[in-house]
Amino acid sequence: MKIFLAILSITFFIACNNVSKVEAIVSPSESSQIYAIKLADSLGYIRLFLPSRYDTNFYWTHYSDCGSPCDKIKYRFQPKSLPINKESGWMWFDLKDSIESFTISHSGYIYPFRDNPDSVNFSKMHQSRKEGMKQNPDTYKIKSDTIEKIDNHYFSIIMIDFFDSSKSEYSKKLLASTFIKNNGVEFKFELLTKQKDSLKDKFLENSMYFLRTIKISN
Repeated sequence: MKIFLAILSITFFIACNNVSKVEAIVSPSESSQIYAIKLADSLGYIRLFLPSRYDTNFYWTHYSDCGSPCDKIKYRFQPKSLPINKESGWMWFDLKDSIESFTISHSGYIYPFRDNPDSVNFSKMHQSRKEGMKQNPDTYKIKSDTIEKIDNHYFSIIMIDFFDSSKSEYSKKLLASTFIKNNGVEFKFELLTKQKDSLKDKFLENSMYFLRTIKISN
């Protein structure tokens, strides 16, 4: 299984450990770079813009106690100034503060290629996903939810936004899901911080902007 992370340059390439520098562009709030992520096996590539501050990327397998069908392959991007955390096992401990990252995840067990769900079935999946999140103390505070077509793929998009007054802590998440060759793929923009500034205030707005830059190819 070959997996690699690369940054595609619009005008020039500087090779360094399979990562190349790119010319930055400007999002509504900050400069960004385009990344290309080769997913496991034959799921293909995902290309999208992310903040230039996300200068560290890595991937790993999140192993599960129930075997390979439950294992998740994860690809994460974040600022190098923040702690690195790789979830593993049936239970794990999340960081309690200073999280800002973008993560792609999918099953380690790739299904044979089939057609993706139609809009009716996808809508039912979205509603089921939303109801499930309402039962989770980490995701129950849903700010908004929608289904949007991005690069000819339906995406279930749910935004979480709440302030924990007991910890003086802000938690913001954009959780998106789609199907690539009938395999579920999750996208998560996550922020957990005690700080408050303009970038943090616009985290969900910026995350939605970056999600909409996604291009999926073979």
